[in-house]
Amino acid sequence: MTEVIEDILILAGLVVLTLAVYGVVRMPDVYTQTHAASKAAFLGITLLLASAAMSGDGGIITRALLIVMLLAVTTPVAAHSIARAARRRGERMRTPDAVDETQA
Repeated sequence: MTEVIEDILILAGLVVLTLAVYGVVRMPDVYTQTHAASKAAFLGITLLLASAAMSGDGGIITRALLIVMLLAVTTPVAAHSIARAARRRGERMRTPDAVDETQA
């Protein structure tokens, strides 16, 4: 039964990561691309690590938890840094109906 759950987690992780790649390719500007990459990639990798943690090995579970905690801290910081650099470089928001609140 655990093999089925592991396979479902792996499949779900791969689907979410595929959607992240599609979002990066499809989104119109760097801000929405960064959002798609950071949110979906974090969720996809977390699902893959959850599948690995189901092995029952304490070392693997510990490593998976440490990786998830590290990603939970570094992913938003990296996404913010990329968006901030794009803003400083003068990248415009190309998303329809986008509101740039920094222009106030």
